[in-house]
Order: sequence, then structure tokens, then C-alpha cells
Amino acid sequence: MGKKGIWLLVSLGLIWAYSPVFGYHPLSTDDPGTTEFRHFELEWGNDFTFPESELKDISGYVQIKAGLAKSLELDFAQGWTYWRDEPGLASSGWQDATVALKYRFYGDGDGPFNFALGAIFNLPSGESKKGLSEGDDIIPTLYLIGTAGSERVRVLMNFGASFYPSSSEQDPIYLYGLALEYSLKDNLALVGEIYGESDFSKDNPNDCLEGLVGAVYSVKDWLSLSAGIGLGLDEDSPDYRFTFASLIGW
Repeated sequence: MGKKGIWLLVSLGLIWAYSPVFGYHPLSTDDPGTTEFRHFELEWGNDFTFPESELKDISGYVQIKAGLAKSLELDFAQGWTYWRDEPGLASSGWQDATVALKYRFYGDGDGPFNFALGAIFNLPSGESKKGLSEGDDIIPTLYLIGTAGSERVRVLMNFGASFYPSSSEQDPIYLYGLALEYSLKDNLALVGEIYGESDFSKDNPNDCLEGLVGAVYSVKDWLSLSAGIGLGLDEDSPDYRFTFASLIGW
């Protein structure tokens, strides 16, 4: 495999490793809801990625969410690779960490319409020699989050972009997601989404597009479990991705 092929695999691996941290697990699409003021949440998630119908990567992350003020949330996430099967690359290591702020500027979190702004900063803290870092720059991602609906059915929407400060050759990577949430019970919801990331360049495509179905189950008021199965919808995306996470709040 040439350098270009290895770089493509590394880039796709990083995209799929980071995107769950952006979102409302198991979705990559985020929710405008924020952690309550002076409350905290801790999420542990794991992904099993099958680029060509064969398991090639197992990765995970821990994310801490803090309610800084009413409708304002601060997040910190650390990702890592447990194992990967890729010639010429290390089998495990630390990925870049991320810091994020989310502010809900419209709605109370429960009503039919809610909107928020998010900003995620990818920190160059990963093990770059192992191909587990985006580089030397802090990479910002800015995005708009919205929901419509209440009670049993909600539609979630995201749109944003990641910017690469020191690379004149790297176009912004745009992210977009559309998701549906259906509550079967007060403590059980089914979710599905179409989520993608692209630079929309014809000469040098850097795309991924995934469809996902999953569920979120609230075991207790302070504990929820979530899981999903993703299916790659374009040739540059992994064929399958299995993801699960647990979240505790206090």
C-alpha cells in the first residue's frame, strides 16, 4: 500500500474515532440539550470498525460533561485506539483529546424547538508517530444543532465545519447529520441517522457517509446505556461500525 493509501486509512480512522464524541451517542448527530448547571456526566464509549467487512480497529473514549451555567456545557474527551490491524502502523495508542463548548440559545430543552451552537477544539495531543494525531495544530469545529418535535418523536439536525489553520491545501471538512428519535417508553428510545463529513472536493475527496440505527436505554435516573450499528454508504467509509457506550450523571 502506498503512502496515499495509508494516509487515507489513517484519516478515515480518525474521522470515525472522533465523530461519536461530537454527538448524542450512539448518534454522531448531536442534541442541543446541555448538562444541568453544576451537574456532571461521564461517558465511556467504544467502537468496532470493519473497513472491508473485516474487523480492523477497536477504539474508545472517555468524555466528561459539565454544566457551567444554564444552557452552557463544557466537555472534555480523550480517545484512544485499543487495537488495529494495519501494516506499518502501531497497534494501539492515544488519540488527540478534544475540548468543546455547547450553548443552547433557543428553547428549554424539552419544548418542540431547540437550537444550540457548538465549538469543538481538537488538541494535537495524540501519538503522531503512530498515526493517531491530526497534526500540530488545534483544529476548531463549529456547528449548529437543532431539534424539532417533542413527546414521542424528535428530529435532530447538525451542520458545521472543521478548519485546518496552517494547511493551505486542506479545505474545510463539512459535517452534516439528520437523525430521528422515537421513544417507545419513557426510558427506551430508538434512534436512526444519516451522518456525513466531506470537503466536497472533486480532485481530492475526503468523504465519509454513514447510516446508523440504535437504541438508548435509561437503566436508572443516573445511568443510561446506548448502542448502534452503522453502515457505510459510500466507498470511502467503513462497511460496518458497532458502537456502544455507558453514561452516568450526578
